[in-house]
Amino acid sequence: MLERLPGAVLALVLAPSIAVAGPFARVTNGDNDGAGSLRAALESGATKILIARSVDEIVVTETLEYTGTAPLTLFGTGQLIDGSGVEPNSEPVIAVTEGANLSITNLTVDAGGGNEFGPYNRLNQGGGKGIFIAVPEDRTGTVRLNMWNVTVMGTGNHGVHVSDCSLADDCGGGGGGGGDGSPASVAVRAIGVLIEDSGNGKQDADGLRVDERGDGNISFFAINSAFNDVGADGVELDEGNNGDVIINVSNSTFDFNGEYCVVGPFIPGDPCDDDGDPDVDDAFDVDEAGPGSVRGSVRNLTVINNFDEGLDFDEEDEGGFNVRITNVFAQNNADEGIKLSEEDDGNNRARLRGIIADGDLEFEEEDGGLLDIAISGSFVGDDMKLAADDGDPTTIDGFYKERNTIVIDERDFEGDIVEL
Repeated sequence: MLERLPGAVLALVLAPSIAVAGPFARVTNGDNDGAGSLRAALESGATKILIARSVDEIVVTETLEYTGTAPLTLFGTGQLIDGSGVEPNSEPVIAVTEGANLSITNLTVDAGGGNEFGPYNRLNQGGGKGIFIAVPEDRTGTVRLNMWNVTVMGTGNHGVHVSDCSLADDCGGGGGGGGDGSPASVAVRAIGVLIEDSGNGKQDADGLRVDERGDGNISFFAINSAFNDVGADGVELDEGNNGDVIINVSNSTFDFNGEYCVVGPFIPGDPCDDDGDPDVDDAFDVDEAGPGSVRGSVRNLTVINNFDEGLDFDEEDEGGFNVRITNVFAQNNADEGIKLSEEDDGNNRARLRGIIADGDLEFEEEDGGLLDIAISGSFVGDDMKLAADDGDPTTIDGFYKERNTIVIDERDFEGDIVEL
């Protein structure tokens, strides 16, 4: 069970937000609408909304929509927002439509996924998105989503979705997808967040998804969080134009993600048909498809029982990856425990320590850049794979340093890799 942050710690984290002045409203009942409701507070122009402790549950029958542009903060006190009555069931429970910054504390958002066959029916789970931020094309600066002690569950679509993409849900995943975006960056901060039983109603619906198709960066910070039982990727960050993906993820769990398309059979043209096999997904997937890099760190992660890769970081244009991966327990994932790849010119650096993986670790450079990989104090239960070959036998393609590490199978190197 995900451990919530102590109240004193949460108060310190929230202190800057509480100090900011702005119109205030108090929610005093759990009604769908009317005086004292959360919907009325959102429509009032208030930017600081507190849900009273006397409110146990808020039951809504249509999307809770915020159309303002000023930053919005929702202060919950442990309530459940029941979105099972939202129609049609593809709609989000909470939607910010004009790219405003959003901060949410101490709330559970349940989109009401499931149907008469049970909440875990992978073919037809109801429920739309949990939390959705739409970024307009003229947005500048940074769009910020901050979540503290938030649970999102029961979604057939993405659990949490920030979309800086003109194609909305047709933006696509992997390879940068398509569409245009704003000049703004997107920053997501998740502290004590649980996303579970989400994305189980359609193909490629993730637990937490960011689409960024303009010139900005994606920044993702998560601590003490869990992304479990998601139909597609537990977390997917898609940066499809100029800009970097910057990650800082620690003390978190990714368990049993990517299963949705396992349920068949698959017919030609079916979205789940991947050359006759189910199109499964990863625990934590990063795709950087324009000029830019993937950089940052992950540490103290449990990455288990996922249906494709554990950590899957890809850079597909000018740029590379520069990451530090520490104390990752990657077990029983269907494909590589950790895979980092770069498909154009770019230098790539990874430092790994304290990895325990029963599958392969794989690092690829498919064009003219260098690999620089070092691993220490680790256990690799299958192959250590490095692939970098620019076709020139006179040049070095990569460097590999290994200390106090056990590799059960092979050190499978392609290209001119120098072992230090």
